[in-house]
Amino acid sequence: MKRSERQHALVDLLRANAEHPVSVSRLAARFEVSTRTIERDIRALQEAGVPIYGREGRAGGYAIGRDYSLPPLGLTLDEAMAVLGGLTVMSGSPFAPHARTAMDKVIAVLPADRREASRALATRVASLAPEQPTTDEVAAVVRDVVVEPRVVELVYVSPATGERTERAVEPLGLIDVRGNWILIGWCRLRGAVRGFRTDAVESIRRTEEVPPIRDSDPLADDLSRWEFLTYGG
Repeated sequence: MKRSERQHALVDLLRANAEHPVSVSRLAARFEVSTRTIERDIRALQEAGVPIYGREGRAGGYAIGRDYSLPPLGLTLDEAMAVLGGLTVMSGSPFAPHARTAMDKVIAVLPADRREASRALATRVASLAPEQPTTDEVAAVVRDVVVEPRVVELVYVSPATGERTERAVEPLGLIDVRGNWILIGWCRLRGAVRGFRTDAVESIRRTEEVPPIRDSDPLADDLSRWEFLTYGG
């Protein structure tokens, strides 16, 4: 995470916890940096006019003025709670880092009396954890090509057989099956739609080739055989 991105995320986290100061050690652990780096970020934000203040003592840390705000989300309270529930389910996906910072932003704009309820919701909504985590390198490429499809070249180790194969894949989408996030794509090796568990992808490389448009939608054809909930249907 770049310094500017971390500082924006830091502000969102402080706003999401406006009633309770956050310790430097907790902030450092959250952003996987040193406490010294957090102190530098805090000073830079304060110098830029962000109303962050420190509170000493056992329950001390840093907090931010509640009136410091970004443009509000155009969501009803019930919609915001639904969004938080969905983001919680994304915690094991390749989009996990962004889901976590998005949760901070949604919580930050909720009224004070609903923020505690929203945090409670996050502890009551869960999805099965994947058998093993997806590496940061693989997750970054998957996020990229799901949003802006490009042919990828990947090395895949089958969780069932241990077979290791090299594939050229045209990404079609991302689905969750019993806690395992699966990249769905047209596999040129098999000449058909195949699913690749992101935690079983050994390596992946994004090419600049845009996948061709096929006569019928291979993802829709494949998903029609199963009972999946998709946006809009």
